[in-house]
Amino acid sequence: MATSSFSEKIRTLEYRLSNRWCRLSAEGVTLAFFFVIILGPTIFVFSAVFLNWNEVVTTVFNDPIAGDIRWQIMRTALIRSFQIAAIATVINIIIGLPMAILIARYEFKGKEILDTLVDLPMAVPTAALGFSIFLFWGSRSGISVLFGLETGILSRGPLLIILAHIAFTYPYIVRSLKAVILGIDKTYEDAAKTLGASGFTTWRTISMPLMKEGLIAGAILSFTRSLGETGATLIVAGVYETAPILIVSWRKLLLIPATAFLSMILVTIAVIMLVLVRIMARKVGFPIEKVWPRPEQFLSGIWQRRFRNSVTIAIFLVIILLPSLFTFQYVALWWSGSPATGRFESGVFYQVFLAPDLKWAWLLISLVTSLQIATLATLINLGFGLPMAFILVRRKWGKINGILDAMIDIPLAVPSSAIGFSAFLFWRGIINPGFWLILMVHIIFTYPYFIRPVIAVIEGIDPGYEEVARTLGASDLTTFRTVSLRLTGRGILAGAIMVFTRSLGETGATIVVMGLSRTVPVYIVDLVESLALPAAAFASIIVICISLALLLTLRYISRSAEEWK
Repeated sequence: MATSSFSEKIRTLEYRLSNRWCRLSAEGVTLAFFFVIILGPTIFVFSAVFLNWNEVVTTVFNDPIAGDIRWQIMRTALIRSFQIAAIATVINIIIGLPMAILIARYEFKGKEILDTLVDLPMAVPTAALGFSIFLFWGSRSGISVLFGLETGILSRGPLLIILAHIAFTYPYIVRSLKAVILGIDKTYEDAAKTLGASGFTTWRTISMPLMKEGLIAGAILSFTRSLGETGATLIVAGVYETAPILIVSWRKLLLIPATAFLSMILVTIAVIMLVLVRIMARKVGFPIEKVWPRPEQFLSGIWQRRFRNSVTIAIFLVIILLPSLFTFQYVALWWSGSPATGRFESGVFYQVFLAPDLKWAWLLISLVTSLQIATLATLINLGFGLPMAFILVRRKWGKINGILDAMIDIPLAVPSSAIGFSAFLFWRGIINPGFWLILMVHIIFTYPYFIRPVIAVIEGIDPGYEEVARTLGASDLTTFRTVSLRLTGRGILAGAIMVFTRSLGETGATIVVMGLSRTVPVYIVDLVESLALPAAAFASIIVICISLALLLTLRYISRSAEEWK
């Protein structure tokens, strides 16, 4: 009886809160959170630059001592960032397209494992990923051992940056293409083959034009992620500066006007990229007019396909997977001492647990800080992102829905270091650098990661279920709690995991606003800079294991959702 009475009270309260004014108030708070907390800092950087334009001109273009040297440095860093992002994106299209075809169109043993491993670099914190890639290519403990070299194959600089960027942007290309390929109606391909077209010709003339949106979206997403990456780049760059690293460096030097100007440029580039996605997806076509029957028939042979698939997997293993996980082998080799000298003090165990500088204690503190920030960012995005997702799907506001939907992705495209600096300017004088400002920044750049999976699930819900509940007398709030929320559960969980892992792995934005606080990715960077590589490797393994566990959970949720359908 007590339970029944409590349920009645809940339903009565929900009925009272379901009136029009409460709904409008809730939507107002949700939209205010989006425009003030999420977009506010990004927009504010423009006003900060224009209101202090004279100071910007003096600092960047006309310094009394340095002249326009900072503008030259900025321009060089931007050009480098564009070059690296373009090269990484082109290479990923070349090596990622065959992998997407292999996963989407072929059935073979180990396919699910391969499909999961492709996502690995996306889940691993970029600082840990960059460090693992550095160990693989740039240290004497890596692949250089096979060639008997005393040093790594590559030194820190542009080539190592490109390899790191290829690794962590690879999943974005493959996932975008795989999703589109699975959505292509095979009837068109079968019809072309029935008319005598070879498999290669069918793909080039039928499938490729149908998958252009996924290719363009994946390429631009890969480009923008590479353009804004900071954590992995800090590990492998050496003295080579990209635009995000320059933001971190100038922020430390308190060159606020110059840093604000560079952040504004990167935000502008991000917005242009988002617009290009929508324009190019509709207008760009593929050259399909001419067909070369004999060469394309040769390329369609069974042995040629097997060779292509084997090369695709081999490239993935050598360029993506092994460098991303090499930290595990390094820790095993260096656990009890240096494999070269046998010196115990050079080993992982001594550096982490026995060294007098208490690395283990600092690692625990940074890990707790990372987990606290990731948890709070997830909960806050759940509270404000869920109603925003329902607004975008359920409210019929015409063009406003499209505009809001496009604006959701702005934090996704803007380099995280630029977001961090924008938030620093926006909240300066209100929130000091440290734990709470780190949290504010993490809420901003993880917001789209929660919204997108939830929107995808809501769009697949039959509104009839909600209408039935209302017909039976349930209020809007009761309907939301008992029907909509339950049907959206898998999207909420998927979004929460994506937010948590993205927050756990962020480096660039955190460095800009961290103050005296340290997260694990930042602590890894500190250890690498102090040349405590074994300790850095151990810290990397901890966050990699956490991210892997969350990735496998997300894969399980996705697979369960597909089986439920």
